[in-house]
Amino acid sequence: MIRIGVIGYGYWGPNIVRNFHTHEKSEVVLVCDNSTKCQERLRKAHPSISFTMDANDILKSTDIDLVAVVTPVWTHYELAKAALENGKHVFVEKPFTCRITPFCSPERSRRSVRWWTKARSETFTTTIRSA
Repeated sequence: MIRIGVIGYGYWGPNIVRNFHTHEKSEVVLVCDNSTKCQERLRKAHPSISFTMDANDILKSTDIDLVAVVTPVWTHYELAKAALENGKHVFVEKPFTCRITPFCSPERSRRSVRWWTKARSETFTTTIRSA
């Protein structure tokens, strides 16, 4: 079972949470957003999933295997980098970054990283279900 933390529950986050949470081999254990309205929406849709307003609760948790980053584009790189540095697998909603420079740094290319990105969560769900 892959335990997932989702950072961002605004526009696209509910779709990511739904698709990961309903998959038989994954479980969303924690969702982060800085909006109390998002907290209320999550509680109504998925009362069993915990909520936090601090991304570090997800990034540093030993109970989370994969971090899904579903935030504004300009935050993707830093959140994904922090997740990788904390030993997490990473799902990033497209695009990965709005600037190519930090991603293509010599430091980044020398390290092996564990990350995976898909354009749409529906594609991920359909692919897994048909396998």
